[in-house]
Amino acid sequence: MRGPFLTAILSTGAFIALWWLAVLLLELPAYLLPAPHVVLDRVVFLATNADLLSHLAVSTSELVFGFALGSVVGALASAWFVHMPLAERLLSPLIVLIQTAPKIALAPLLVLWLGFGLSAKVVLVAIVVFLPVMASTLAGLRAIPPSAWDLCQVLGLSPAARFRQVEFPYALPAMLAGMRIGSTQAVTAIVIGELLGAKLGLGVLLAMGQENNDAAIVIAIVAVLSMLGYALYLLVHWCERRLLGWHESQRHLQVGAA
Repeated sequence: MRGPFLTAILSTGAFIALWWLAVLLLELPAYLLPAPHVVLDRVVFLATNADLLSHLAVSTSELVFGFALGSVVGALASAWFVHMPLAERLLSPLIVLIQTAPKIALAPLLVLWLGFGLSAKVVLVAIVVFLPVMASTLAGLRAIPPSAWDLCQVLGLSPAARFRQVEFPYALPAMLAGMRIGSTQAVTAIVIGELLGAKLGLGVLLAMGQENNDAAIVIAIVAVLSMLGYALYLLVHWCERRLLGWHESQRHLQVGAA
């Protein structure tokens, strides 16, 4: 966890330095690309005058609840599909159609059905996260060697014991990989939902900056959203390090870190 965090700080610092140099050397006007300190001033302004923390809390809640819902439903659906191939054949076309539909087109429907509160954004995030987790977990379950299934039959394991001792350990690396992918996409769903209908949330502040032609506010909110998404990504990565110490991928990372 410490390694990725320090790497992120160093790379972000290098990017900010290049950004500052570009503004100074190219003499770009502030309405096109404001300097980093101007963006920081906007963050302070939003925190003191526009209740930035309340907006951040709302967006964080939407992200956490939606991500958890999409991950759980995706993992359960994959386990169901493995044991009921007919259900997968019947539902897969519908799942793909929903996932390929533009999320900006689904958001107005969710707002109409669920209102302007938290629910519509949570469901939209869950939809975005569902497919990566479901597809990755399904691949992990299908990669279980036949010998493991044969051993379950020989030992007479119950479905619950088989899931706990065989299916879940085999599927966990793939499931967490899908969650990592979903964490990078979930923030986009939040912004789409909040732009189309919300009273609180970072998307509301983003729309405010756009309406006022204030590039500094837009960049500031994009930076906050990026940090929020990266924090979720690091959380999933931390879970991988904690839960997959036995897995080959983590042993490789530990050797590389050493």
